[in-house]
Parts: sequence; C-alpha cells; structure tokens
Amino acid sequence: MLASYFEPDFYYDSVFQIPYDELWKNNIRGLIFDIDNTLTNFDELGPSAKIAGLLRRLERKGFRICLVTNNTNKRLGHFNEKLNLPGIANAIKPFTRGIRYAMETMGTKPAETAIIGDQLLSDIWAGKNAKITTIMVKPISDRDFVLVRAKRVLERRILRDFYKKHTSK
Repeated sequence: MLASYFEPDFYYDSVFQIPYDELWKNNIRGLIFDIDNTLTNFDELGPSAKIAGLLRRLERKGFRICLVTNNTNKRLGHFNEKLNLPGIANAIKPFTRGIRYAMETMGTKPAETAIIGDQLLSDIWAGKNAKITTIMVKPISDRDFVLVRAKRVLERRILRDFYKKHTSK
C-alpha cells in the first residue's frame, strides 16, 4: 500500500518523549530536526528554554544536530540565533537535497541518522527517500501555514490507517 511508504518508523507525542538513549544504542549519531510545529510554533521566533535545554543535552551526549526547514533563511536565523546549530533553510522536503547536505554537515551516514518532524508529506517522506530513520511527533499547534493545513487532511487519512495497524496488535 502506498500509505505504508509514508509511515514513520516511530511516532511520539513530542520531542521530549523520544527515547534518545535507545537511538544512541542503535548507532544513531545524527539528528535532523524540523523547526516549525516540531520544536516550536510556526509563528514563534525562537526556541523555548525547554527546547534549547533538550538540544544542548543531546549535543553533550554526543549527538550531532542539524536543523532542516522548508522555511526561509530569515526564519531559520531567528530560531537558531542563540542555539548556533548547523541549519539548512529552503530544504524543499520531501526532496532529499537538504537531508543529504545535513548528513554531510554532521558527518553521518544514512544508517546513523534520524529525522524528527511533524509532517508526513515533507519530513517523513524526505527521510524515507533518504533511507534514514524517521520519527514523527504530533504537531505542537493546530495553527499552521495555509498550504500545510491542506496537506494535513491527507496526512490524517494516512495516520488513521497507521493507528489502526499499530493499535490493533
């Protein structure tokens, strides 16, 4: 089924629920994070103290982190101002150019890399195309760009099948 191609490898309610120690044990060394509605609301300029703390803890553990967004350089710059992490704007996910550049920047191979995002049709699809581990989180907010709201209708259908498949076991 086509929908299974979009299924994330893992699904969590938020970035704080992801078992990063398990990822580390499974040789994941590079984490690609989407920004909007994954780490913060799409209309908030910077990360919360809680998100900044999480990213710093992950770096101290040894993870390499790269922010990859379909949004603009200006948006990435505002969000990343205090974090000073590697980042790629205008990534055009689900295409893999931004993902491949992130892996090059972090010095990781696909088997060592995971993408964490809130959208099936950009973040997860890009990760599947790049053959990396895909981790989906619930969007932080219902507020979103108009185009993203339209994509969410299709995503809900795919996720409904995913939930049925994974909760009936």
